[in-house]
Amino acid sequence: MLGWEYPPHVVGGLGVHCAEVTKELVKRGVEVDFYKPKIDGSPSDTHLKIHEVFLESSVTKDTYELKSFYEAVSEYNQKLTREFDPKEVSLIHCHDWIAAEAAIQLSRKYSVPLISTMHSTEFDRSAFFNPQQWIMAIEERLVTNSNRVIAVSNLTKSLIADYYGRKHGVDVVYNGFNPINALKPDYSPKGRVIFLGRITTQKGPLFLVRAAKIFCQTTDAEIIFSGTGSSDSEVLREADKLGLSERVKLLGHVSSEEVSYWLTHSDAYVLPAVSEPFGMTVLEAMSTGLPTIISKSTGVGESLNNVLKFDYWDTEELADLVSSTLSSTGLRSTMGPLGREETKSFSWARCGEQTYEVYRRVLAHG
Repeated sequence: MLGWEYPPHVVGGLGVHCAEVTKELVKRGVEVDFYKPKIDGSPSDTHLKIHEVFLESSVTKDTYELKSFYEAVSEYNQKLTREFDPKEVSLIHCHDWIAAEAAIQLSRKYSVPLISTMHSTEFDRSAFFNPQQWIMAIEERLVTNSNRVIAVSNLTKSLIADYYGRKHGVDVVYNGFNPINALKPDYSPKGRVIFLGRITTQKGPLFLVRAAKIFCQTTDAEIIFSGTGSSDSEVLREADKLGLSERVKLLGHVSSEEVSYWLTHSDAYVLPAVSEPFGMTVLEAMSTGLPTIISKSTGVGESLNNVLKFDYWDTEELADLVSSTLSSTGLRSTMGPLGREETKSFSWARCGEQTYEVYRRVLAHG
């Protein structure tokens, strides 16, 4: 496996996925060697063999901090091709575009089948606004040169087909998730809506603020943003412009205990994502029994029935859904438990089993 993230270095769901799915693969007899750059602490897991690639030119000499992310990616790929050990390797599995150049070269050099998992695309990350052409080119090369591609949702599978031309040999394997170890004590009104995750354009936080301008006219709700990201200041400016500074609160990075508190003491979780390939935080929120409202362009939503869905750009529809949820104890007490039960169909065991089946198919048929 070739990747960039692995706990304790976690940026989003990709690092968690790599840790959890490798555990499941090992249970099925797969021996995993995981290659990653040495960044933010070394993994302590013992179920797999970790190979850390030391960076030099792209990090500061004294503090080992990245000078440039893109320079680090380039150096990592170059060194990875040199340090890779092909002995007894049956296949190469690449996660997203960051290790793609090395993955393609190594697959060709050693005649080893290549599988790629697309956790997201440049279109998702840019929210379709000025996607970087050179990253798109790498992603296209990766999916074109892979024996099979794993997509984390049908939404991602469609993007791969529409923009990169790969229509066959793409398997949809949903992520699992780790349930929050907390449960809403009741469904009495809390007057609170929560957004959980990275605060970036992709996740659509501004649409929630604009919807709040509408539903705050008839409710006393506060809007909590839990997480950090490049759109933090933009959210605060929008809230100030709309006269919502007292209603919109940014918590920044919070501990797992704090996440549990806010999820169990809110009336609804909202994700107005422009393009979310999967959405683990949706399942995490639902696992506490919290009613959930998501955009139709959230991948995990294609397999969920007990959530409310809207077009991400339709702030009036979102405002109506939030208002209805805030005002109806009956709706909350129905959606919450049903949603929590529905999340039980998502597991890392199932994700691992389906990934293993992709491996078997590639090794058997190419």
